Amino acid sequence: MTVQAFNPSDLSQSAANWAVSQRIVGNFAPHAQLVPNLTLALDPGNLLNGTTLTEVNAQSVGPFAPPASGFRIDRVVVDRGTGAAAIVTGTANSLTPPAIPAGKLPVARVMLLPTSDAVTNDAVVDERALADVDSRPTNPIIAVATLNGVNQSAAPNVYTKVNFSNVVINSHQGFDPSTQQFKPSIPGVYSIFCQLGIECSSGKSIGCVIRKNGNPLATYFNDTSVTGSAFANTSTVTALNGIDDYIEFYGFSNNSTAVNIIGTSHFSFFTASLLSV
Repeated sequence: MTVQAFNPSDLSQSAANWAVSQRIVGNFAPHAQLVPNLTLALDPGNLLNGTTLTEVNAQSVGPFAPPASGFRIDRVVVDRGTGAAAIVTGTANSLTPPAIPAGKLPVARVMLLPTSDAVTNDAVVDERALADVDSRPTNPIIAVATLNGVNQSAAPNVYTKVNFSNVVINSHQGFDPSTQQFKPSIPGVYSIFCQLGIECSSGKSIGCVIRKNGNPLATYFNDTSVTGSAFANTSTVTALNGIDDYIEFYGFSNNSTAVNIIGTSHFSFFTASLLSV
């Protein structure tokens, strides 16, 4: 039998090791408030996203709203980039917790009853899974979207935001069809390409613009010599921070009247690829 002797000189190192252990084990730890109420306490946490370390103070989440009848399982999540906590409300009388939204990480499940007047520890299930913060897709294509065969009207002499609605590929939910923004949660360098088929008249111009955070990033104008359908396309390579950087796509025509951005999928589409991190 081996006996380890007590060495007072090791106390400082032991204290340091314990502090590190607390930092790991206690990261965003969920628990009832010191005086329980309808909010949930989260201990301080930290997130490493690529090369960005974010330290987050202790948080109070809620208040939760108990169901009128039956039971409900809510979920507490934190944002991958900021660590800000939020409640995802579940479905009444369902044992399946609500889905984890894109860009969030799970922290806890909370069981609520009509009689719940406080969140106690026995109603909380710890489900912290924070190791996916810096995950990388195996497929470099992050998003491909089209107009799904529906033409979009474009007024003359203004830049029209393209309403890409048909998501063909959307790994890691980088593209949000409700806002028509490519806003990936993975920081890195991206290759962006957009092609638009636009109706035009001879002697007029059509254009395709890629904007980053509202500012033009890549622009191409096609001075057409035919009446009918013509193409404008452009591409760029840019760094996106994985937090609030976003990409949008715009069409342009200086025709005298409104024209259509053609909805045919191989006419108008965009692609986005993660090149490096």
